[in-house]
Amino acid sequence: MIVDDQSPPIWEDSRPWVCDGGVYRLSYEVRNERSATRYFWHLTPVQQANQDNIVQFDELPRLDREKFRLVGLGDSDVDEDTPLDIGRTFVYANADRNQSALVPTPDRSVIEWSSGSRARFSITDSNSKNATLKTYRYTAHQLAPTVEAYGQQLRTRYTFELSGLSDAERNLVEKAIGKYGYNIDRGGSPSDAFWSLVKIFQQHEAVADGKEGVTGDYLTTYDGQVYWVELVNGDDFWGRKITTTKQ
Repeated sequence: MIVDDQSPPIWEDSRPWVCDGGVYRLSYEVRNERSATRYFWHLTPVQQANQDNIVQFDELPRLDREKFRLVGLGDSDVDEDTPLDIGRTFVYANADRNQSALVPTPDRSVIEWSSGSRARFSITDSNSKNATLKTYRYTAHQLAPTVEAYGQQLRTRYTFELSGLSDAERNLVEKAIGKYGYNIDRGGSPSDAFWSLVKIFQQHEAVADGKEGVTGDYLTTYDGQVYWVELVNGDDFWGRKITTTKQ
């Protein structure tokens, strides 16, 4: 798979992907870099428009169609209920602009999707400062032939028993098992039980590790049930939390 973007659309340390029943990890290499321009645009829904100013979505150049598809506005994504009063940014390699019907100015400004939805496309601004479009080539590496086999691999390697807890620690875990997990809002003070549980988890290997080893995903057994545990220490942004999901 080859993708053009300013940064990797899928990071190598992202969670595995499932395709045709198998589980895969993606890796990438940068194959090319080109100078580019950012185009800031806005869509405004319209009902009526001059026919000479309407372009059917499938008549747009492939390059333009792909830009829309990558932001969830491909022809098959848009129906009569899709919000089209939105603005985004497209990045075009300068060498590719002659392949576009939308930048630097649209040839026809009203786009009509196959669902019949229409919106006026307008460029609101553009700049090329520090804009580089990179070509990423992704390769899929199979981790397991089936989801079940991958799940068994994870359980064998990562699962540890969460036992010998104090009453305070157990109470916190029971709250984390609830529908919304256990959360401490930004600015709140975590209890000693929270930090002691963090230390317990840090003694074991995380399925997906996070910054400073505090944020991560773990597999643990608790009272005979296997749980997927998300442990977050993000007081600068979203607070601290422990959430669990039965496996």
